[in-house]
Amino acid sequence: MINTPKVSIIMNCYNSDEYLKIAIDSAMNQTFKNWELVFWDNQSTDESANIVKSYNDERIKYFYAPVHTPLGEARNLAIEKAEGEWVCILDCDDIWHEDKLKSSFDMLDEYKHKDEVSLLYSKTIYINEKGEEFGRFHEHYSGRIHDLLLEKGDFIFISSAIFRKDVLDKVGKIDVNLHYAEDYDVLLKVTKDYSALCIDKFHTFYRVHSNNLTNTKVYEYDVENFEFLNKYVKDNNLGFNLKKAVFLENSKRMTASIFKLFTKKDYSNLLKIISGYPQYLLLSPYYILYFLVRKFRKN
Repeated sequence: MINTPKVSIIMNCYNSDEYLKIAIDSAMNQTFKNWELVFWDNQSTDESANIVKSYNDERIKYFYAPVHTPLGEARNLAIEKAEGEWVCILDCDDIWHEDKLKSSFDMLDEYKHKDEVSLLYSKTIYINEKGEEFGRFHEHYSGRIHDLLLEKGDFIFISSAIFRKDVLDKVGKIDVNLHYAEDYDVLLKVTKDYSALCIDKFHTFYRVHSNNLTNTKVYEYDVENFEFLNKYVKDNNLGFNLKKAVFLENSKRMTASIFKLFTKKDYSNLLKIISGYPQYLLLSPYYILYFLVRKFRKN
């Protein structure tokens, strides 16, 4: 590695002690050593503070929030404490491969137009509560990916992303008014005028467990994403093809929402989302067939 920039790893924690040690260990075990861990304790009452304080490493910086805040605001407060040239977010239940950071910056070193890059990320593996793999997310792209994020949806997991801090500061960090689409928003902002590089390796492990999305959260998550994308289309001068792509993405999301809410027998929210966004039902028969064929092929 020619250049060894300092990386600030952001961990926001609120009563997340169950998988916390595993997550911190995955940062501690990085073969890339020029990092700091900014740990923002959002007034946890479990063992989270004791776990992080048990590490005798000056690179770990512990901050106790003066007041409890929503996640987006807490992330911004933690980012303000960051001293690195690059910033990444590692959620308390996710894990990194030991070469995650090194591989990212090795790839950046080999890239001719480094100044154009605002985002580095890797491919992601799904793990369950026991840490067992049950799926892989293969979709990944490099270059100017802003339009692809609109066409294909948010295909970058936040724990896999490494942001250039000066760009993050310039575009405005995380929108505190968003609760579910804040990751999507910041990814679109940092890629609007810059490039991204993806390592073709599965270096991020995203844990799926019972606390990820409850029935209510499934509904709220999808509604906020509908509203966010609709507003993004209105606020930005997007061409016809991109507008059409956003409509198709929302139609696909609507069909997935119907499946999830029906499976969970959450008929109240199912009726609300159908009545609230009837325009996205037009293509539902096509996407239902699409999902069924994909499921059949997997089996």
